[in-house]
Amino acid sequence: MSSPYGGPQDRVGPPPGVLPPPQAAPWQGQYSGPPQQGQQYGQYQQPQGQWAQPYYGPPGGQFNGFQPPKRRGGGVRILVFSISVLAFLGVSLVVIIALLGRGSDSTAGPGVTGPSIVPTATTKPQKGTAEDFLLNANIYRTGPLPVQNCKAEDLGTGSLPAQKVYYQKLFACLNDAWRPIFKEIGQEKPDPGLVVFDKPVVTPCGNFAPLSGRVLAFYCYGNQVMYTDVLQMNKAFGPKQDLAYLMTISHEYGHHVQGVTGLFYARMSYLQDHPEQKLESSRRNELQASCFAGVFSKAVEQSYPLSNRLDEFKEQSSNSFGESPETPETERTHGLATSQGFWIQNGFNIGANKACNTFAVNTDLVK
Repeated sequence: MSSPYGGPQDRVGPPPGVLPPPQAAPWQGQYSGPPQQGQQYGQYQQPQGQWAQPYYGPPGGQFNGFQPPKRRGGGVRILVFSISVLAFLGVSLVVIIALLGRGSDSTAGPGVTGPSIVPTATTKPQKGTAEDFLLNANIYRTGPLPVQNCKAEDLGTGSLPAQKVYYQKLFACLNDAWRPIFKEIGQEKPDPGLVVFDKPVVTPCGNFAPLSGRVLAFYCYGNQVMYTDVLQMNKAFGPKQDLAYLMTISHEYGHHVQGVTGLFYARMSYLQDHPEQKLESSRRNELQASCFAGVFSKAVEQSYPLSNRLDEFKEQSSNSFGESPETPETERTHGLATSQGFWIQNGFNIGANKACNTFAVNTDLVK
């Protein structure tokens, strides 16, 4: 499959690795104090009750930032990370990889030949810590997603009505596939929301306008809603490259999985004591969401269908998302396009969530 980007005149937004931050949205909530973790800081515990979702702060507070728990006997340490907007601001973005050449398969890092690895933690962190949760979360011990009857809808011209129909069908399949997995680990949560927009939207995670930079879609942990930019998707892929649409919405649903399972909160807690790992942790987080997308893709392989399109699936997964080798390492928040392809395909090939423990692998696999 040829690249959807053509020459420099066809670039979408700024160069690879540069994401424009959204504007802060007006505060809409009620502040009733920070969540009580129930344990001394350093002992991770997934938030419960009303604090099962992240807290974004009252007016004048930290810009859509994650509010860490207080240390007993000490002050609060708030970290403000400046790596675009990502999960640190309650939002994860799918990033378009612009002008990634055909020679990308030969760059350092994961290849695209069909990986099949089951990551295994090689360290034994203290029980109950955030690191322990990231490495040994229950989600890794769940089985394959139930097979779905999920034939792809026709994207037509890629218009708003056509994309809505496509996403609504796919979204229903995502809910049906992941709901039993959540139940298996004792997390029966409401299904997330979905907004397909071609006009500016106001969210708890910021205000977004169509065709803003290179943002295709994002998931907001603040209200558990996925947002997809109709105009951006059509500009980047057109209506024919439907597998890119499949991977985009499945990746964003992967961030919902991270929220429901507690992986999002564990990572926030872990980064309070390890701020130097913010970029690598961001890549592990984004690549894990892509791996979950691969696991879901396996569940719809026969009905979508993908069976006769696996070469296209591999090509699309490794050349449409992430960052190029030219992106400075200090700005690499989503991982190389080849890394994205590696983890999407690994999730598909293994077909179960045990494939997606990106927090347990060597750094070479999360470049």
